[in-house]
Amino acid sequence: MPPFTSILVDIDAMAAAHPALERAAELARACGAHLKIVDALNLPSYAIRRLPGGTEEALVQGRRDRLALYARGLSGIDVDVDVLRGRPSTALIQEVLRGKHDLLMRSHARDLATARPRSFGAIDMQLFRYCPCPVGAVGPGATSPPRRILVAVHANPEDEEEQQLNRKIIGLAGSIGALYGASVTLFQAWTAFGEELLRSRMTDEEMTNYVEEARANAAANLDALASSAGPEAARMTSELRKGHPEEVIPAFVVSEGIDLVVMGTVARTGIAGLVIGNTAERLLQRLLCSVLAVKPDGFRSPIQPGDA
Repeated sequence: MPPFTSILVDIDAMAAAHPALERAAELARACGAHLKIVDALNLPSYAIRRLPGGTEEALVQGRRDRLALYARGLSGIDVDVDVLRGRPSTALIQEVLRGKHDLLMRSHARDLATARPRSFGAIDMQLFRYCPCPVGAVGPGATSPPRRILVAVHANPEDEEEQQLNRKIIGLAGSIGALYGASVTLFQAWTAFGEELLRSRMTDEEMTNYVEEARANAAANLDALASSAGPEAARMTSELRKGHPEEVIPAFVVSEGIDLVVMGTVARTGIAGLVIGNTAERLLQRLLCSVLAVKPDGFRSPIQPGDA
């Protein structure tokens, strides 16, 4: 069972639908976890200066009342609510730290009113980078628990920190898969280093052997990671696809009907470091399914409770 004891879910209290709340409530009920429902309200300073007296307090109270209404509709869960103030990503991370929450959930881009599904927004990306606990972004149209889960890894035996993070996300994905009866795929993208450059400098046979050696090395590394990850990995199917992660992962998600991508963040290289650089931006702009982003053990957020 996923080791969650306190789940924070961020919703727009005034929205008509709350898929993140539905998924968070299911998970809290299954884990016996405490659930806190919040709405992060950030009024610009110019608006605050011009609002009639008492308007700001009325806005906050109206949202708090709506959150309380949603909480009363949840049975079998210990629930409380609050309206957070300030920059949403900062306010949410500070609440994670204050409340010692071990999972933050919110809807994918938190906006269901657009004409088409949106990629991750600025707040999502800030949370993926800086939130110390796992961040679950529920994808648009996610009306049921995940049935197909992809675990994105970069099996690199030369980087033990990255391997530890890989094992952590494998264990978490395996627990979620067992909870929902979902199939789980352990996925690695691979490339042959310098293939395009070397193609003009090698014979066809040399190039074929070079690429095959790169594939075999990636396959061996993935097998070794799976063997070291415990019983959860043994219940997963493995998939090795040639290409860059930001290209092959979205394609596999669509072709195989993946509901949830579980990935590590804030490692130095490879798929586990995706949300640090341009590769992450390109991948997340193409993923429209739900994502669970997990930090390495010992991660310390640069945002702290006393920050403005």
